Amino acid sequence: MKRTLTGALLLAASLFSLAHAGELTLYEHARFGGRELTLRGPAPDLVALGFNDRASSMVVRSGRWEVCVDAGFGGACTIVEPGEYPTLERLNDQISSVREVGRGDNGRDRERDREREHEHERDHDHDRGGRGQRAALDLFTSPGLRGNATHIVRDMDDLSQVGVNDRAYSASVAGGTWQLCSDAGYRGVCQLFEPGDYPDLGRQLGGRLSSARLVDGGGARPRPDEGPPVLLFSGDDMRGRSVALRRDARNLEELDFNDQAGSIVVNEGQWEFCVHADFGGRCVVFGPGRYPRLEGMNNQISSARRLR
Repeated sequence: MKRTLTGALLLAASLFSLAHAGELTLYEHARFGGRELTLRGPAPDLVALGFNDRASSMVVRSGRWEVCVDAGFGGACTIVEPGEYPTLERLNDQISSVREVGRGDNGRDRERDREREHEHERDHDHDRGGRGQRAALDLFTSPGLRGNATHIVRDMDDLSQVGVNDRAYSASVAGGTWQLCSDAGYRGVCQLFEPGDYPDLGRQLGGRLSSARLVDGGGARPRPDEGPPVLLFSGDDMRGRSVALRRDARNLEELDFNDQAGSIVVNEGQWEFCVHADFGGRCVVFGPGRYPRLEGMNNQISSARRLR
């Protein structure tokens, strides 16, 4: 007789330390295969991270987490504890939001979670107004926040530009939530880091970090009034012919720009760029920022749409 998902989650839970911030990794395929996304803080809408309705397995390394089928922690939700979950049964390809919850009474924990989220939102509003701390990331070449430090305040799709590619072993986030990835172009193993000190980036990122971008908060983001939501350029470094996007483009042939984009500026929102028309084939999500080189997507983009 098959156990229910809740029973399997409880049986699979093993002893992990909960003294530190929780950590959960979602995997695109069953048994921890495919693309992965590691979270150390709340993710109210996985669309923004390009992982909505894609998780088929997970690993909870620490903390208790609430995973929900709708954005904003809505719909059917399940509490998962530390352990490995090679399959997700009824939650397979349905997870849309994730957050860590406390160890005590669920009702009181959720109230505390809501209050923390409201405080987080107020802090971000304060930052965007220019009165608080701007989004910033410091990368260190040795564990324990030691060694040479590199200060970053904008998206970096290739950290070799600042001489720290595959050299960072610890980090300090002064403001905003940052996505750090093992490969250039925000590919490979990616993890989210909220404000705080991280004396050890771990086995998957330590000495392997190649790209970093701001995914939430901070004053370093472009403003909507700086231009159209998206600008595509035919050359790298925002050179050559350009096309402005103000709405979804199902086929860039209609704009005479199919397979021509070599760099992108996203001024507003989270956008998905795909190699086939009608948002098919391989797709990459870019948030606000400047992308002077597109690496694996160079001269391959055929459609683009804003993620809502």
